[in-house]
Amino acid sequence: MFMQLNKVRDFMLEKRMNGIFQTLDQINYALLHHYDEVLEHKLTPKQSLIIEHVRQHNTLTVSELAEKMDVTASAISQLLSKLEKGHYIERSINPNSRREIVVSLGLKGKELYELYAKVDEQIVSTYYAKLDDEVISQLEQAVNKIYKVVLEEQMESRPHELDLFCSCFYHLYTRNLFYVSVGKNTYKR
Repeated sequence: MFMQLNKVRDFMLEKRMNGIFQTLDQINYALLHHYDEVLEHKLTPKQSLIIEHVRQHNTLTVSELAEKMDVTASAISQLLSKLEKGHYIERSINPNSRREIVVSLGLKGKELYELYAKVDEQIVSTYYAKLDDEVISQLEQAVNKIYKVVLEEQMESRPHELDLFCSCFYHLYTRNLFYVSVGKNTYKR
């Protein structure tokens, strides 16, 4: 009997979550036009994550970046070459250790984050400003609880993927719940 109750509860939860996911998808589609300039950059999800890691840390060595992305130094170098050609990142010799290469944001990488800030401001002033403080607080609490649960699960099951997950969740949280799917080129016109 207890097993049947759990199955019913799980089914109901899955049904509710599917409804929430569907609504979030609809919101993403409705906000897509705000991201037209961002989507013109045509970055892949991995390229976007590299740029985000570099932005968060100001500079990273190639090996630190490879570790954060959970890829080899060779694989990260290939990705960095494309980003460097596009002026999204810059590579230079580490002044503290001449055998290391450090990565920092390039001109287009900085422009991209200025563009994101502009889009964030537009979305907040157009949509979120119409929500009362209580709704914003509930949203903040819900997102923080989800983050905590997922983070704890990640630490237990796959600690090596934790940094990559944190970066992805950072996008979800800081980019108004829509950045992950829109800013990471999941949706295309």
